[in-house]
Amino acid sequence: MTIFIREPLLRYVVTSIGGLSKPSHIISCSIIRHDINSFLSRLNVQRHYATILQKPKRPIGLGTLKDNPKAVKKPKRVGRGPASGRGKTCGRGQKGQKARGGNRTPRRGFEGGQTPLSRAFPKHGFHNIIDPTKPITMKELNDTRCVHGIKDGVKLLADGSEHFKTPITIEVARASHEAIKVIEKAGGNVTCRYFNRLALRATLKPEKFWKIPKFADPVKARDKEWYSDIKNRGYLAKKALVANTNQ
Repeated sequence: MTIFIREPLLRYVVTSIGGLSKPSHIISCSIIRHDINSFLSRLNVQRHYATILQKPKRPIGLGTLKDNPKAVKKPKRVGRGPASGRGKTCGRGQKGQKARGGNRTPRRGFEGGQTPLSRAFPKHGFHNIIDPTKPITMKELNDTRCVHGIKDGVKLLADGSEHFKTPITIEVARASHEAIKVIEKAGGNVTCRYFNRLALRATLKPEKFWKIPKFADPVKARDKEWYSDIKNRGYLAKKALVANTNQ
């Protein structure tokens, strides 16, 4: 028989065999013959509790496993008569939202069915601010809601040019000669580039593509001629100008 006496800072092990590995205190077998209570009083140790290791009454196996006593509490059955204390209304009271079944707590912001405050007074702010120090493409024009419903590209016109005094670098599908003149007079730069359907979609919504495709050059002779003219600030003309400069 083995007796474990557990203290906050000290543990005494009393055994009739004496073959323990690294005990904190080894006590001779002669002391065990005395009464345990007198032994504890002799050591002047306050015993908190002692655990006697005994052989289990039932064999331990997968078929005998079960919860500890009072480990599982049975749920309270409601609506089974007034004698139970939870009959009829089941402790919810009479009517109302809290007496109904399902989710008793409405979601955050729910106001009983009327238009919530977040929808009645939505947030307002500036969404059309463009940074003039960065290159401007049709994506920036579409994201800032300067233009809507881009299907074939954007053509730059000179409407309201009397108020334009900021130098910008912009790339669009086409631009009028007057608009090119106004932007370059303010110290900016205009580039007209050809966009087919795939290139236009990749420009407006690059998040739809795992890899941005290479933009195709124009196929029709009319488009080649227009984008190769330096007066139109076509990108093909600028490519040829850069190639000649490097040579």
